[in-house]
Amino acid sequence: MKKKWLKREGGIYDKFGQMIRETGYSKPVNIELATVVEAPPNLRLKLDADGLVLEKEDLIVAQSLTKHERKVSLKSSSIGGATTPAGVGGATTPAGEGPHTHGYESIDIQEGILTFEDELAVGDRVIVVCLDEDMIYIVLDRAVWY
Repeated sequence: MKKKWLKREGGIYDKFGQMIRETGYSKPVNIELATVVEAPPNLRLKLDADGLVLEKEDLIVAQSLTKHERKVSLKSSSIGGATTPAGVGGATTPAGEGPHTHGYESIDIQEGILTFEDELAVGDRVIVVCLDEDMIYIVLDRAVWY
C-alpha cells in the first residue's frame, strides 16, 4: 500500500483525492484550501485555486467548526491544587469565614453540557472537499501549518 501512495502524483491533497477514488468512491472529489472571508451566520469562503467565493448555501460545515453543545460526563481520579493538612486537595476562598479547605479527592459530572464556541472566523484557512457532480462543498477542518 505504501508504494501505491508514493506513485500518486501531485500535492498531498491531490494524493488524498486519488486514494479516495481508488478505494471505490465513484464521484469525482477535489480537495482544496480556502479562506474564510465572512464569518457565520453568513459564512463565505474564497477558494485558493481559482478565487471562487462560496456562499453559505453552497457549504456543508463539519459540526466541530461551529458553535455547538455536546452532552458529556466527566470523572476524575484526583484533583490538583492546594491540600489540607491531611493531604486532601481543594482550597476554596470567599464562601465562608476566610480562606478554608474542603476534603475532596475527585469529582464526577453526569450529563453535563460542554459548549464549543470556537466557530470559524474571518481569515481562518480551511480544507474543503468539492463533489464536482453536485457542486457541493464540504468544509472538513481548519488548515494549520507548523
